[in-house]
Amino acid sequence: MKKVKKKMTFQEFEEKEKGIIWTAIDFASNIPASIYSDSVGVKTPETSYRSAVISKNARLIGEEYLLNAKHSSIDMSLPIGVFNYSYDIGIKTAISNRELSEVEEIDNSIIMRLPKYKVIKDSFSSVIRSRRSIRTMSGRKLTLEEVSTILFYGDGVTGKFSFNGDDSLPPTETLGGDYESTLRTAPSGGGLYPVHLYCVILNAEGLEKGIYQYLPLHHKLKVVRLFDEHDYEEYLRLANFGINIESDKVGMAVFYVYNLYDNSRKYGDMAMQFAYIEAGEISENIQLTCTALDLAVTDIGGYEKALTEEFLGLDGLTKHLIHLTLIGNK
Repeated sequence: MKKVKKKMTFQEFEEKEKGIIWTAIDFASNIPASIYSDSVGVKTPETSYRSAVISKNARLIGEEYLLNAKHSSIDMSLPIGVFNYSYDIGIKTAISNRELSEVEEIDNSIIMRLPKYKVIKDSFSSVIRSRRSIRTMSGRKLTLEEVSTILFYGDGVTGKFSFNGDDSLPPTETLGGDYESTLRTAPSGGGLYPVHLYCVILNAEGLEKGIYQYLPLHHKLKVVRLFDEHDYEEYLRLANFGINIESDKVGMAVFYVYNLYDNSRKYGDMAMQFAYIEAGEISENIQLTCTALDLAVTDIGGYEKALTEEFLGLDGLTKHLIHLTLIGNK
């Protein structure tokens, strides 16, 4: 028997379908403010917004963070952390550990070598003007050169600089005597680069479906996990990003993973702000690169953070998913 859709007025919908739970959640959305906003179980953004002037508990977490970030000139924790990095040992340890960590990944993991990136000759002005977020993708495979170009221009190494350390420090096998750091396409607070790129490859020539981590110092991909049928189906269940996006037609999903301890030893709680800024700068590089390559690209905020972190193999404590970009052919 064919079901017939029943049309109803908004009032009928509220009376018959909305239910008491939704009413309890939404109670403050249609009035200027509520004295009950402190005790409601679920605080909608509208509730927090409207009740902020009369409530101490209904504030958004972002507001609390901003209120307590660098709120006093006598708070010396951040200047002390930054000053401590002016000593050789702090800088040398950070730089050496980053280089050594990639070498260790290469020595102990399956590594995919990326081809040389494409030199983009489009004018900067035309690329900026034509950038658009495009959510509809064809499923046609990305080339390996396109993957290489996107990752290089996103956060690749463009140069190096050396500096001489304090000769009074005894050289060790780990720290050595000469110190070299990298310059990249995206800036990073203190040159610490706490944002790492994890790529879920679905449709790309020469790469099996799976999770890869970009190693910018060597311009290579580390295989985190190749997908079997179960992994692929689980990812598609997670990748429910809303209308106009068919997840199986995406070429590559770039997940921005923030390693808290890469920069918090220097910047403390301010480190998170710098990581979000860095992720935005990498994302814009990727957006503009895809525009120049005539690819579809869009940033996504509506992902399942905890479940996706578990799927990517992240602990969700020291390593956090903070952003996502989808890339594919138009």
